[in-house]
Amino acid sequence: MNVVIGSSVLLGLSGLARLAQVAAEAVQENTYLRAHEEVGTSSGFGALPMLFLLGVGLVVALTALAILVLALANLAGRNWTRIATWVIGGLTVAVSGGWLVLAFLLPGEGDVSAGTEAARVNEIAGQLMPAWVEPVSAVSGIMASPALLVALILLALPPAHAFYRWRRGEWDPSYPDETTRPHGVHLRINQQV
Repeated sequence: MNVVIGSSVLLGLSGLARLAQVAAEAVQENTYLRAHEEVGTSSGFGALPMLFLLGVGLVVALTALAILVLALANLAGRNWTRIATWVIGGLTVAVSGGWLVLAFLLPGEGDVSAGTEAARVNEIAGQLMPAWVEPVSAVSGIMASPALLVALILLALPPAHAFYRWRRGEWDPSYPDETTRPHGVHLRINQQV
């Protein structure tokens, strides 16, 4: 049971971290959009990249909410919640890992701040940006995926498996007597003479 509780706590932390990450990213993008509008840059943010960012943010937020729901549902001991957690969590970790690999492999944007317009946009965005955005974005980005990965590993451990079997009424490893074992399961007792 402790393994399942620990997994649920980590799932909850991961889901909350993802929601915080989405909120920080939305505030950051909105701040840069306002900075572009104040400077009056013509290129600024196009509609297509903004729609893409909104779509990604929506998917990440919905996934985070699903992980939060599964964090609570796993405590009920239903095996389908554990399987759903592995599927959703596994996909989330894989996508996060892919984004991380792409961030390292793709070259940077170059010196964007070399132009006077870009320097002015960065200056205005720096003034408009709330102080909480950068720390929340950094901490939530560092915490979300590792917490989710550890939670998935905990759900795969034998004590978690025993918890889900016991909740289905198949077997309780802590009470190996006739009343708690399913019909037809026999214990082998090694007796020494």
